[in-house]
Amino acid sequence: MYIRYFLFNLDDRVKVWIAVSTGGSAIYCVDPYLQAAMLGICLTLCLYCGARRFVAGFIIAVAALAVTTAIFACLPCLEGKTTGRGIFYILLKFGPMFAMMVFLQASLNTSRFLRSLECMRMPPQWVIPLGVCLRFMPSVAAECRQIRYAMRIRGVGLTPKRLVRRPFESVGYMLVPLLVRSLAIGDELARAAVARGIETPGAKTSLYDLGFCTKDAVVLAVWTMVLIILVVADHQIYAAIVGRMP
Repeated sequence: MYIRYFLFNLDDRVKVWIAVSTGGSAIYCVDPYLQAAMLGICLTLCLYCGARRFVAGFIIAVAALAVTTAIFACLPCLEGKTTGRGIFYILLKFGPMFAMMVFLQASLNTSRFLRSLECMRMPPQWVIPLGVCLRFMPSVAAECRQIRYAMRIRGVGLTPKRLVRRPFESVGYMLVPLLVRSLAIGDELARAAVARGIETPGAKTSLYDLGFCTKDAVVLAVWTMVLIILVVADHQIYAAIVGRMP
């Protein structure tokens, strides 16, 4: 509980830096053991932020893929073994990036993050579109869940059997309400922005008392140093492998 409270009270700029730097470092590294270590750290952060379903689903998918690869390894067919290892390598390389996206979704406070960008003197031409995207996508996801729930009540749920028998009709049942609700959500966001004085020139006040605390600086420095050590170790491992090649 304390770790979760600590993560949620970190500065949002530190959270974004943790997500971006970890995802980029995982893509840059080539050693599978270091990639697995980064993936374990990212899944642990997601677990502390409450994303247990994502962590459980990811672990089940990796376990199923490992079992499938082991089964294909016992067969004389080389293609199945190569395909399984390739998919497993893709999960190791891009898994931390998706895990960090879930971490941001679970822990990032959009209002505080946008306010912190304004305090950094970032131009409104960047802050406003970013704020619209960050607020629009969760609303659309919630509307999708409501539409699917309503479809199940009316007996027209998106089941595999229905998708095979009537694909266009089933997709239409989902897309038409989603498009209508998306227009309404966009209108609501525009009215909310006008009500908050987006058209008024000058500096804006905020309810959030933002500040870069000592713990934020310590976390930022420690996390950056750990990533630098991992990247340097990966480079040395790769150089040693290349040096042993004929």
